Amino acid sequence: MKAFNGLAPERRESVMRAHAKAETLCEAKARHPLVHPRRIDVRLAEKVNWSDPAMRTKLANAFAAVGGDNEKAARVLGVSPGSARLAKKRHLSSATTVVARTPHSGRQGRSR
Repeated sequence: MKAFNGLAPERRESVMRAHAKAETLCEAKARHPLVHPRRIDVRLAEKVNWSDPAMRTKLANAFAAVGGDNEKAARVLGVSPGSARLAKKRHLSSATTVVARTPHSGRQGRSR
């Protein structure tokens, strides 16, 4: 702000335009450009279906390419970082195992 305030008034507009151009150019050349935010009330059809094998493959490839970083993988996949983190936890975790539940015997099996 100090540098901007120190500029002559006739040069401020050109500096702002140059900054906007540079930001646009950097974002266009970025390896993982920012994902455009979606509406909060996004329709179900626009949501990602992680149970689809093709999407799970994309998920695995994205995390492998970025070294496990949730935010970078989210940019690659075009989803929010929270969605990528949750999908990684649910669908890529090797520790995810199905625990068999035994039928509950009710009050009869409990001792007081």
